[in-house]
Amino acid sequence: MTTNRFDTNQAEPTRAETRRVTPAVDIYENQAGFLILADLPGVEPSGLNVEFNPPELRVRAQSTGLSYERRFELGSGVDPTTTSAELKNGVLRIELKKSEAVRPRRIEVRAS
Repeated sequence: MTTNRFDTNQAEPTRAETRRVTPAVDIYENQAGFLILADLPGVEPSGLNVEFNPPELRVRAQSTGLSYERRFELGSGVDPTTTSAELKNGVLRIELKKSEAVRPRRIEVRAS
């Protein structure tokens, strides 16, 4: 049996057939850091790449027929050693902690 390489019913899409999508995200910030939730339906962990090169966070993902990419400019106040990411049920959860130097601090006032 020969395979027609121009067959339009092929299982895997070609690069030209892959559609680029900007994933929907929710971003939350509090005194301790940032939480980013990105919708990545159909993406498996093996098709996901999350890179943090301060100050930029980049998320790239591939699933059948779709290519996701999103970049975030976070500034220099994020501690890269405490960053974590988890993919569950098509939602990517990225937690980024702020560096101690940029976290708000309560200043005690003394009476004189």
